[in-house]
Amino acid sequence: MTKRERVEKVYALEVPDRVPFVPAIYEHKARLVERSPSEVCRSLDLLTHSLERELEVYDPDMLVVGVDVYNVEAEAAGCEVRYFGRSPDVPAVAAPLLDGPGDFRKLGVPDPARDGRMPLFVEAAARLHREKGRSLIVRGALTGPFSLGCALAGTEAVLVASVENPGFVRDLLDFSARVAVTFGKAFLEKGVEPILFDSKASPAAASPRIFREFVLPAYRDLVVPELRAAGARYVPLIIGGDTTPVLDDLLRTGATQLLADAGSDLGLFKKRCREERRSFRANVDARLVHRGRPEDIRAEALRILRATAGQPGFLFGCGVVAYDCDPANVLALREARDEFSKA
Repeated sequence: MTKRERVEKVYALEVPDRVPFVPAIYEHKARLVERSPSEVCRSLDLLTHSLERELEVYDPDMLVVGVDVYNVEAEAAGCEVRYFGRSPDVPAVAAPLLDGPGDFRKLGVPDPARDGRMPLFVEAAARLHREKGRSLIVRGALTGPFSLGCALAGTEAVLVASVENPGFVRDLLDFSARVAVTFGKAFLEKGVEPILFDSKASPAAASPRIFREFVLPAYRDLVVPELRAAGARYVPLIIGGDTTPVLDDLLRTGATQLLADAGSDLGLFKKRCREERRSFRANVDARLVHRGRPEDIRAEALRILRATAGQPGFLFGCGVVAYDCDPANVLALREARDEFSKA
C-alpha cells in the first residue's frame, strides 16, 4: 500500500495497513539540511531539498509544504516579516499592518502568482507533487482566517473588537477567508491539496464564544465550501491546544479532518468523530518530543495508539517539532507506530 493509498483509506474511514504517521515538521525541516528557517523559507531549492530530506529521514505518510506557516499570506498582504539570517529563530511578523478598524484601505487579496513568497510555496508543492504525487499526498499550508486576521490587525485588537466592534472582526475574517481560498485554489490548480492552520483560534488563545460567533461562520460559509467547489477532496483544519471546548463547532465547520492535540479529550474526539464520520489526528505533546527521552516518547505514542485502536479515520502525529529537536526523538514516534502495527 502506498502512502497515498494509506491516507486516502483513512479519510474514507476504511482500514489501512497501518496508521498513517504525520509528524508536524515545519521549521525543523531546515535543520535536516543544516540551514536556518529564514534561509529555507525563502529558497525554492532549499525548501524542496528540506522536504525531500524530511521524507528520507522520518518517512512520514504526508508532506506539508510549510516552514513559517503563519507568515506567508500576512507578508504577501503587506506585513513586514522579520528574518534572522543563519539563526535558528523562526521568522515572525514584525507588527500588524492595520492601524485600526477603519484601515481596510491597506488590504487587497494577494495574488499567489506574484505576491511575497506565495509563488515559491506553490512551486515547491507543485514540484514535489509532480515527482511524488502518485504515491504520496503533498499538501500546501494555508493560514486560517482568525490567525491571519490577528497577524494583520494584532491579536489584542481583534480580541477587544470581538466585543466592541464585532462588525470589524467579521469583515476582517471575511477578507482573511478570501485570502485562504485564493491561496488554496492556487495549490489546487497544481494538483496539491491544501491544509489549514488556525491555532490563534484555539480556546486557549481566543474563546469558545469567539470561535462560535466569528471563526465557525468563516469556515462553514466560505472557506470549506469554496475549497471543496474548487476541487479539494479533503480539507483538514489544524488548531493546536486543547480544542475540546469547541469540538462540536469544529465539526460544524465542514472540515474533513480535525486535530486532537495534546491535552484534548481523546475519548470525546473518538466518540464525536466516529458519530460524525470525520477523520482526526492525535498528537504526542511537542514538549515531550522536544525534551523527553526516546523511551518515554515511545511509551506515550503507544498509549495513544492503543487508545485509538480500531478508530475509523485516525492519523497519528505530534505537535510542532522544534528546530533543535533531536531527530532520534521524532524517529521514536515512527518506531512506536511500526511496533504497534506489527502487534
